[in-house]
Amino acid sequence: MRKASIGVALFTALVLMSFSAAPAQTTETVTVTGQHAMRVGSYKGIHWVYDRFDRLPERARKDLSLHFLGDILPDHAVPSEAHVVLHAKGGDIPLFVGQDRDMHFPRSDALLAENPPVLLTLPPDRKVQLELAIEVAPLPTPSFTKEQAGVWMGEINAAIRDFFGVILAFLAPDAHRLKVDVAPGARFEAVENGTARLLVDNQGAVPYTFILRPQDYQDGTVFRSDRPFSMIRVKVPTNEFFTLKRKK
Repeated sequence: MRKASIGVALFTALVLMSFSAAPAQTTETVTVTGQHAMRVGSYKGIHWVYDRFDRLPERARKDLSLHFLGDILPDHAVPSEAHVVLHAKGGDIPLFVGQDRDMHFPRSDALLAENPPVLLTLPPDRKVQLELAIEVAPLPTPSFTKEQAGVWMGEINAAIRDFFGVILAFLAPDAHRLKVDVAPGARFEAVENGTARLLVDNQGAVPYTFILRPQDYQDGTVFRSDRPFSMIRVKVPTNEFFTLKRKK
């Protein structure tokens, strides 16, 4: 098996197993707008991922934060339309709100003890795709250097070593790409030796994701935008997508 394949299998299995982990019990269903809400996970499963990230050494997450970004497929609707909720005793708690694609996961000892199920309300032909996203802390100005990008990717690689251990991390692939979300109306360019090269001219109405390999550019290269970045993520060196969907 190739090194990358081993890394993908290990990391994806851990996240998927933890997301859906739940004690044996009867599947709960509720009815919302004429459709059945189906169980797709548990509170403890999602909590484990956040908690495991928080327990990484400081050097492995100093500039980084963990997010789950949602998207409804195949129509790319906002995930709040899927009514993904924690079905808690005190009432349903939505994990996606309004137009925001970022999961809002409440962390509390009370919910951890209760471990409510995660319910999803969607027809069988639609599903929620979640991206495991490692976000770089917002920058004071919309620019960064090749060297800064190297620090961010180095932190992820340190996290992989901590997560898998030295032996397994040797078999896992390294992080070597960024996902730069260029804001609507923004121009994103690389400046090498004083010469600017346009990478993205986003004339659309939504952010455009540009996959950047900083090592393809000269030392000292500056990457800059004329508008604040919507988000910068270190591309997880595994399959960072998984889905929540109704069982047919």
